[in-house]
Amino acid sequence: MSIMLFPQTDSSFFDILEAQAQTAYQAASTFLMLADHLDQIPEYLERLEALEHDADRLTHGFVNKVNTQVMTPYDKEDLHALTDKLDDITDSIEGTVARMAAYRLQTPRSDLLVLAGLLVAVTQETLAMTQQLRHGFGGTELPGVIAGIHAMESHSDREFRKALSDLFAENDLDVRLLIKWKEIYERVENSINRCEKLAGFVESLMVKYG
Repeated sequence: MSIMLFPQTDSSFFDILEAQAQTAYQAASTFLMLADHLDQIPEYLERLEALEHDADRLTHGFVNKVNTQVMTPYDKEDLHALTDKLDDITDSIEGTVARMAAYRLQTPRSDLLVLAGLLVAVTQETLAMTQQLRHGFGGTELPGVIAGIHAMESHSDREFRKALSDLFAENDLDVRLLIKWKEIYERVENSINRCEKLAGFVESLMVKYG
């Protein structure tokens, strides 16, 4: 059985979702610091692995809470989707750095810094969007935050295409290094896309529960 509003006495559903979004933002912020210090990838990867572990713990706790409650704020499948999509963001960022470590990338690139900055910005807006969920779907701020996430994703698409163009324009770049960086750029863009997919899902919930 599901109800349409969160019980006033139980904010724990919100608390966990917001903690997940905060973890994703912390992961993105860590990635931005790493982007300019590739000589310290092992140290940053260790931090991200710890954040990914925290994110998994939060997800498992949320799923267990949903599954054991008779009454939930929204349909259980919607709650499962929210927590999974939030967890996917942190997983994607950690996976990107793990791949960078495997590739032993050493020289920072300005394009990576740009994309990493956009990743931080979009995860910050994702956190703001998640914080709005405790106020329901009828507020005036949520649509604007979602629109901002869509705009950031469009901006990141342009920067991603520019990064690839500049990468392939480097005639003296070793082809193996080119392939490695191409994949890293794609992975960062995928992390940003995951934020927009979550925003799109929240939009669908606005229609469903609004």
